[in-house]
Amino acid sequence: MTSSSLAVFGRAPSRAGLFLDFDGVLADIAPEPDAAVMRDGVDALLVALSARLGRVAVISGRPVAYLDAMVPAAVDVVGLYGLEWRRRGVHHTLHAAEVYRDTVAEMVADAEARFGPDVVEPKGLSLTVHYRRDDALAAPMRAWVIDQAERTGMEQRPAKRSFELHPPIARDKGTALVELAEDLDPVAYFGDDLGDLPAFDGLDQLARHGVATLRVAVDSPEVPPILRQRADLVVDGPAGAEALLREILAVAESAA
Repeated sequence: MTSSSLAVFGRAPSRAGLFLDFDGVLADIAPEPDAAVMRDGVDALLVALSARLGRVAVISGRPVAYLDAMVPAAVDVVGLYGLEWRRRGVHHTLHAAEVYRDTVAEMVADAEARFGPDVVEPKGLSLTVHYRRDDALAAPMRAWVIDQAERTGMEQRPAKRSFELHPPIARDKGTALVELAEDLDPVAYFGDDLGDLPAFDGLDQLARHGVATLRVAVDSPEVPPILRQRADLVVDGPAGAEALLREILAVAESAA
């Protein structure tokens, strides 16, 4: 079913790029923000892929600090949609985002006082409030996020059963992907949320320049329909994503 789509990874594996979201792709969706962990064996799979392909990277809305211990050092990490990154084991932060750190800390304190700390995810340079466990929180959280965005100039971003506030800086998964994919061909991205649509847009940009691209939607009951519609392949949850990654590895190894 996927062999024709994956054949491009056997032409020149050392020039191929593989980019992946974390939550809902490499990790099963967890009821609490800090409970998400990479699936067993996926770390070794990523190491094997990074040894065969030109670049493998995780591009996430999570902070690099959260992902650092789980994602092998051989794999690059982009956190907070491009506000920070880990390259060759070294952690970097976008200087323009640092001025918002105190503003975020103030909003975190206010959100925790209003909604409780269990549903607030502080990320240093951004924050997320979750209503996954209580739909009744959606309306008051939406109103609070709108108010905070107007008050501080922070930017709202769509997310799965949550609301996010980010510094108003033109960085997203798409800009991160395009930067990391320089001189790579083919390039694939695995995602499961609205925040992954910019990465699909980034693939569109690369495709206009002749790069072979592969958009993979990692399905679940919560995946937005637009992501499925734009995908070249749809796989069933993180287990399906892992299986497809193993197929890509087999194609790359066969080319050697």
